[in-house]
Amino acid sequence: MGDMTVFVQKFAFWARVLVLVLGLVATLWLRRELADRATPPPIPANPRRVVSLAPSVTETLYALDLGDRVVGRTRFCLYPPSVLSKPVVGGFSEVNYEAIVRLKPDLVAIPVDRLTSISRLNRLGLTTLALDTRSLSGFRASVLDLGQKLNHAKEAQAILDKLDQSVFKATKRSLGRPKPKVLFSVMRNYEGLGYVTEINAVGRDGFYDQILTIAGAENAYQGSLAFPRLSRESIVFLNPDVIVDVIFGADDLATIRRDWLSLSSVKAVVNDRIYFLTEQSDTVPGPRSYLTIDRLTDFFHPAVRETS
Repeated sequence: MGDMTVFVQKFAFWARVLVLVLGLVATLWLRRELADRATPPPIPANPRRVVSLAPSVTETLYALDLGDRVVGRTRFCLYPPSVLSKPVVGGFSEVNYEAIVRLKPDLVAIPVDRLTSISRLNRLGLTTLALDTRSLSGFRASVLDLGQKLNHAKEAQAILDKLDQSVFKATKRSLGRPKPKVLFSVMRNYEGLGYVTEINAVGRDGFYDQILTIAGAENAYQGSLAFPRLSRESIVFLNPDVIVDVIFGADDLATIRRDWLSLSSVKAVVNDRIYFLTEQSDTVPGPRSYLTIDRLTDFFHPAVRETS
Protein backbone atom coordinates (compact mmCIF):
# COMPACT_ATOMS: atom_id res chain seq x y z
CA MET A 1 0.00 0.00 0.00
CA GLY A 2 2.88 2.31 0.86
CA ASP A 3 4.60 1.57 -2.47
CA MET A 4 1.37 2.38 -4.32
CA THR A 5 1.08 5.69 -2.50
CA VAL A 6 4.63 6.65 -3.42
CA PHE A 7 4.00 5.66 -7.04
CA VAL A 8 0.83 7.77 -7.20
CA GLN A 9 2.62 10.76 -5.70
CA LYS A 10 5.51 10.46 -8.15
CA PHE A 11 3.11 10.02 -11.05
CA ALA A 12 1.15 13.10 -10.01
CA PHE A 13 4.38 15.10 -9.67
CA TRP A 14 5.68 14.19 -13.12
CA ALA A 15 2.24 14.66 -14.61
CA ARG A 16 2.20 18.23 -13.27
CA VAL A 17 5.71 18.76 -14.65
CA LEU A 18 4.60 17.45 -18.05
CA VAL A 19 1.56 19.72 -18.07
CA LEU A 20 3.74 22.73 -17.23
CA VAL A 21 6.27 21.85 -19.94
CA LEU A 22 3.54 21.29 -22.53
CA GLY A 23 1.91 24.56 -21.49
CA LEU A 24 5.21 26.40 -21.85
CA VAL A 25 5.84 24.86 -25.26
CA ALA A 26 2.33 25.75 -26.39
CA THR A 27 2.74 29.34 -25.17
CA LEU A 28 6.06 29.75 -26.94
CA TRP A 29 4.64 28.24 -30.13
CA LEU A 30 1.61 30.57 -29.99
CA ARG A 31 3.80 33.62 -29.44
CA ARG A 32 6.02 32.61 -32.35
CA GLU A 33 2.98 31.99 -34.53
CA LEU A 34 1.46 35.36 -33.70
CA ALA A 35 4.79 37.10 -34.23
CA ASP A 36 5.14 35.45 -37.63
CA ARG A 37 1.61 36.47 -38.57
CA ALA A 38 2.22 40.04 -37.39
CA THR A 39 5.42 40.36 -39.41
CA PRO A 40 4.56 41.83 -42.82
CA PRO A 41 6.04 40.50 -46.02
CA PRO A 42 9.12 42.45 -47.09
CA ILE A 43 8.58 45.47 -49.31
CA PRO A 44 9.06 44.41 -52.93
CA ALA A 45 11.87 45.95 -54.93
CA ASN A 46 9.50 48.14 -56.95
CA PRO A 47 5.91 48.26 -55.57
CA ARG A 48 3.35 48.72 -58.34
CA ARG A 49 0.05 48.76 -56.42
CA VAL A 50 -0.05 51.15 -53.46
CA VAL A 51 -2.90 51.93 -51.07
CA SER A 52 -2.54 55.28 -49.28
CA LEU A 53 -4.24 55.81 -45.93
CA ALA A 54 -3.48 59.52 -45.46
CA PRO A 55 -3.95 62.67 -47.60
CA SER A 56 -0.34 63.72 -46.99
CA VAL A 57 0.94 60.36 -48.24
CA THR A 58 -1.33 60.48 -51.29
CA GLU A 59 -0.12 63.95 -52.24
CA THR A 60 3.46 62.86 -51.79
CA LEU A 61 2.98 59.84 -54.05
CA TYR A 62 1.56 62.06 -56.78
CA ALA A 63 4.32 64.63 -56.30
CA LEU A 64 6.77 61.77 -56.80
CA ASP A 65 5.05 61.10 -60.15
CA LEU A 66 3.67 57.82 -58.81
CA GLY A 67 -0.04 58.53 -59.07
CA ASP A 68 -0.51 55.67 -61.51
CA ARG A 69 0.51 53.26 -58.76
CA VAL A 70 -2.11 54.46 -56.27
CA VAL A 71 -4.97 51.93 -56.25
CA GLY A 72 -6.79 53.02 -53.07
CA ARG A 73 -7.21 56.12 -50.89
CA THR A 74 -9.14 57.58 -47.97
CA ARG A 75 -12.19 59.77 -48.51
CA PHE A 76 -10.10 62.73 -47.39
CA CYS A 77 -7.50 62.27 -50.12
CA LEU A 78 -8.73 65.00 -52.46
CA TYR A 79 -5.62 66.22 -54.25
CA PRO A 80 -4.75 66.11 -57.04
CA PRO A 81 -8.25 65.92 -58.56
CA SER A 82 -7.32 62.82 -60.56
CA VAL A 83 -7.12 60.84 -57.30
CA LEU A 84 -10.89 61.13 -56.91
CA SER A 85 -11.32 58.31 -59.39
CA LYS A 86 -9.48 55.90 -57.09
CA PRO A 87 -11.45 53.53 -54.79
CA VAL A 88 -12.08 54.72 -51.23
CA VAL A 89 -10.94 52.30 -48.51
CA GLY A 90 -11.46 54.33 -45.32
CA GLY A 91 -11.32 57.65 -43.51
CA PHE A 92 -9.19 59.16 -40.76
CA SER A 93 -9.43 56.26 -38.33
CA GLU A 94 -11.73 53.67 -39.89
CA VAL A 95 -10.31 51.22 -42.43
CA ASN A 96 -12.20 48.88 -44.76
CA TYR A 97 -9.83 45.93 -44.62
CA GLU A 98 -11.87 43.80 -47.01
CA ALA A 99 -11.75 46.55 -49.62
CA ILE A 100 -7.98 46.84 -49.25
CA VAL A 101 -7.48 43.08 -49.60
CA ARG A 102 -9.62 43.05 -52.76
CA LEU A 103 -7.32 45.66 -54.31
CA LYS A 104 -4.35 43.27 -53.91
CA PRO A 105 -1.80 45.96 -53.03
CA ASP A 106 1.86 45.14 -52.70
CA LEU A 107 2.25 48.10 -50.32
CA VAL A 108 -0.03 49.96 -47.90
CA ALA A 109 1.36 53.39 -46.90
CA ILE A 110 -0.06 54.41 -43.53
CA PRO A 111 0.57 57.00 -40.78
CA VAL A 112 3.00 55.71 -38.17
CA ASP A 113 0.61 56.31 -35.26
CA ARG A 114 -2.12 54.01 -36.65
CA LEU A 115 -0.76 51.05 -34.70
CA THR A 116 -3.95 48.96 -34.58
CA SER A 117 -4.49 49.25 -38.32
CA ILE A 118 -0.84 48.45 -39.05
CA SER A 119 -1.03 45.30 -36.90
CA ARG A 120 -4.23 44.10 -38.52
CA LEU A 121 -2.98 44.76 -42.04
CA ASN A 122 0.16 42.81 -41.24
CA ARG A 123 -1.89 39.91 -39.92
CA LEU A 124 -3.75 39.89 -43.22
CA GLY A 125 -0.42 39.36 -44.93
CA LEU A 126 -0.20 42.90 -46.35
CA THR A 127 3.04 44.83 -46.51
CA THR A 128 2.89 48.19 -44.72
CA LEU A 129 5.13 51.23 -44.77
CA ALA A 130 4.62 53.43 -41.68
CA LEU A 131 5.26 57.11 -42.40
CA ASP A 132 5.45 60.06 -40.01
CA THR A 133 4.16 63.45 -41.15
CA ARG A 134 3.45 64.77 -37.65
CA SER A 135 6.60 66.89 -37.76
CA LEU A 136 8.69 68.58 -40.42
CA SER A 137 11.56 66.16 -39.86
CA GLY A 138 9.12 63.26 -40.04
CA PHE A 139 7.73 64.53 -43.33
CA ARG A 140 11.21 64.89 -44.79
CA ALA A 141 12.10 61.34 -43.77
CA SER A 142 8.80 60.05 -45.22
CA VAL A 143 9.45 61.68 -48.59
CA LEU A 144 12.92 60.17 -48.76
CA ASP A 145 11.63 56.77 -47.63
CA LEU A 146 8.90 56.69 -50.27
CA GLY A 147 11.30 57.88 -52.93
CA GLN A 148 13.81 55.17 -52.06
CA LYS A 149 11.29 52.34 -51.69
CA LEU A 150 9.57 53.20 -54.98
CA ASN A 151 12.73 54.02 -56.95
CA HIS A 152 12.00 57.75 -57.27
CA ALA A 153 14.79 59.19 -55.13
CA LYS A 154 15.48 62.03 -57.56
CA GLU A 155 11.87 63.20 -57.44
CA ALA A 156 11.91 62.96 -53.63
CA GLN A 157 14.93 65.23 -53.44
CA ALA A 158 13.23 67.74 -55.75
CA ILE A 159 10.29 67.95 -53.30
CA LEU A 160 12.64 68.64 -50.42
CA ASP A 161 14.64 71.17 -52.41
CA LYS A 162 11.48 73.20 -53.02
CA LEU A 163 10.64 73.05 -49.32
CA ASP A 164 14.18 74.08 -48.39
CA GLN A 165 14.02 77.08 -50.72
CA SER A 166 10.85 78.26 -49.00
CA VAL A 167 12.39 77.76 -45.55
CA PHE A 168 15.47 79.73 -46.60
CA LYS A 169 13.38 82.65 -47.91
CA ALA A 170 11.20 82.72 -44.78
CA THR A 171 14.23 82.66 -42.51
CA LYS A 172 15.89 85.45 -44.48
CA ARG A 173 12.79 87.63 -44.41
CA SER A 174 12.22 87.31 -40.67
CA LEU A 175 15.86 87.51 -39.59
CA GLY A 176 16.34 90.08 -36.83
CA ARG A 177 12.66 91.06 -36.75
CA PRO A 178 10.30 90.73 -33.77
CA LYS A 179 8.46 87.41 -33.59
CA PRO A 180 4.70 87.95 -33.22
CA LYS A 181 2.75 85.66 -30.88
CA VAL A 182 0.37 83.72 -33.11
CA LEU A 183 -2.81 81.86 -32.25
CA PHE A 184 -3.33 79.21 -34.95
CA SER A 185 -6.95 78.00 -35.08
CA VAL A 186 -7.90 74.74 -36.83
CA MET A 187 -11.10 72.74 -37.28
CA ARG A 188 -13.27 75.36 -35.60
CA ASN A 189 -17.06 75.03 -35.55
CA TYR A 190 -18.68 78.10 -37.07
CA GLU A 191 -21.86 78.37 -35.03
CA GLY A 192 -23.23 81.60 -36.49
CA LEU A 193 -23.54 83.20 -33.05
CA GLY A 194 -21.64 86.34 -34.00
CA TYR A 195 -18.81 85.60 -31.58
CA VAL A 196 -16.16 82.99 -30.87
CA THR A 197 -16.99 80.52 -28.10
CA GLU A 198 -14.06 78.08 -28.28
CA ILE A 199 -11.49 76.86 -30.79
CA ASN A 200 -9.09 74.02 -31.51
CA ALA A 201 -5.62 75.54 -31.56
CA VAL A 202 -2.29 74.31 -32.85
CA GLY A 203 -0.15 73.23 -29.91
CA ARG A 204 3.57 72.66 -29.46
CA ASP A 205 6.15 70.58 -31.29
CA GLY A 206 4.02 69.45 -34.22
CA PHE A 207 4.22 70.22 -37.93
CA TYR A 208 2.27 73.49 -37.79
CA ASP A 209 4.07 74.74 -34.72
CA GLN A 210 7.33 74.17 -36.56
CA ILE A 211 6.30 76.07 -39.68
CA LEU A 212 5.10 78.94 -37.47
CA THR A 213 8.66 79.15 -36.18
CA ILE A 214 10.10 78.95 -39.70
CA ALA A 215 7.83 81.79 -40.81
CA GLY A 216 9.24 83.98 -38.04
CA ALA A 217 6.60 83.72 -35.32
CA GLU A 218 6.06 82.29 -31.85
CA ASN A 219 3.16 80.06 -30.89
CA ALA A 220 0.92 81.93 -28.43
CA TYR A 221 0.04 78.59 -26.81
CA GLN A 222 2.99 77.28 -24.77
CA GLY A 223 1.34 74.25 -23.17
CA SER A 224 2.05 70.58 -23.80
CA LEU A 225 -1.04 69.57 -25.82
CA ALA A 226 -0.83 68.97 -29.56
CA PHE A 227 -4.26 70.45 -30.32
CA PRO A 228 -5.64 72.17 -27.21
CA ARG A 229 -9.27 73.23 -27.06
CA LEU A 230 -9.32 76.85 -25.91
CA SER A 231 -12.23 78.79 -24.49
CA ARG A 232 -13.03 82.40 -25.28
CA GLU A 233 -11.50 83.39 -21.94
CA SER A 234 -8.30 81.47 -22.76
CA ILE A 235 -7.92 83.34 -26.04
CA VAL A 236 -8.29 86.67 -24.22
CA PHE A 237 -5.70 85.53 -21.67
CA LEU A 238 -3.20 84.50 -24.38
CA ASN A 239 -3.76 87.86 -26.11
CA PRO A 240 -2.03 86.93 -29.41
CA ASP A 241 -0.50 89.51 -31.74
CA VAL A 242 -1.81 87.58 -34.76
CA ILE A 243 -4.68 85.15 -35.30
CA VAL A 244 -4.54 82.63 -38.14
CA ASP A 245 -7.73 80.70 -38.86
CA VAL A 246 -7.73 77.66 -41.16
CA ILE A 247 -11.11 77.69 -42.88
CA PHE A 248 -10.88 75.48 -45.95
CA GLY A 249 -14.34 75.16 -47.45
CA ALA A 250 -15.88 78.13 -45.61
CA ASP A 251 -18.08 80.38 -47.77
CA ASP A 252 -18.50 83.61 -45.81
CA LEU A 253 -15.22 85.07 -44.61
CA ALA A 254 -16.86 88.35 -43.59
CA THR A 255 -19.14 86.57 -41.11
CA ILE A 256 -16.26 84.52 -39.72
CA ARG A 257 -14.17 87.67 -39.30
CA ARG A 258 -17.03 89.28 -37.34
CA ASP A 259 -16.89 86.36 -34.92
CA TRP A 260 -13.28 87.18 -34.15
CA LEU A 261 -14.01 90.90 -33.85
CA SER A 262 -16.08 90.09 -30.77
CA LEU A 263 -12.75 89.62 -28.94
CA SER A 264 -12.28 93.37 -28.96
CA SER A 265 -9.52 93.47 -26.30
CA VAL A 266 -7.18 91.04 -28.07
CA LYS A 267 -4.16 92.61 -29.78
CA ALA A 268 -4.73 90.79 -33.07
CA VAL A 269 -8.23 92.26 -33.26
CA VAL A 270 -7.19 95.75 -32.17
CA ASN A 271 -4.45 95.82 -34.84
CA ASP A 272 -6.52 94.08 -37.53
CA ARG A 273 -4.14 91.13 -37.81
CA ILE A 274 -6.63 88.32 -38.40
CA TYR A 275 -5.71 86.14 -41.36
CA PHE A 276 -7.30 83.14 -43.04
CA LEU A 277 -5.76 80.09 -44.68
CA THR A 278 -8.34 79.00 -47.21
CA GLU A 279 -6.47 76.54 -49.42
CA GLN A 280 -6.88 72.79 -49.06
CA SER A 281 -3.09 72.49 -49.12
CA ASP A 282 -2.94 74.39 -45.82
CA THR A 283 -4.65 71.48 -44.06
CA VAL A 284 -2.31 68.74 -45.32
CA PRO A 285 1.34 68.47 -44.22
CA GLY A 286 2.85 67.55 -47.54
CA PRO A 287 4.60 68.60 -50.75
CA ARG A 288 2.57 71.82 -50.98
CA SER A 289 3.39 72.98 -47.46
CA TYR A 290 6.01 75.32 -48.88
CA LEU A 291 3.05 77.43 -50.08
CA THR A 292 1.70 77.59 -46.52
CA ILE A 293 5.11 78.73 -45.27
CA ASP A 294 5.11 81.50 -47.91
CA ARG A 295 1.62 82.64 -46.93
CA LEU A 296 2.39 82.64 -43.21
CA THR A 297 5.57 84.63 -43.76
CA ASP A 298 3.53 87.22 -45.66
CA PHE A 299 1.12 87.41 -42.71
CA PHE A 300 3.78 87.79 -40.04
CA HIS A 301 6.24 90.04 -41.86
CA PRO A 302 4.25 91.95 -44.49
CA ALA A 303 6.69 94.86 -44.68
CA VAL A 304 9.54 92.65 -45.91
CA ARG A 305 9.52 91.36 -49.48
CA GLU A 306 11.98 89.46 -51.59
CA THR A 307 13.52 91.74 -54.22
CA SER A 308 15.61 89.15 -56.00
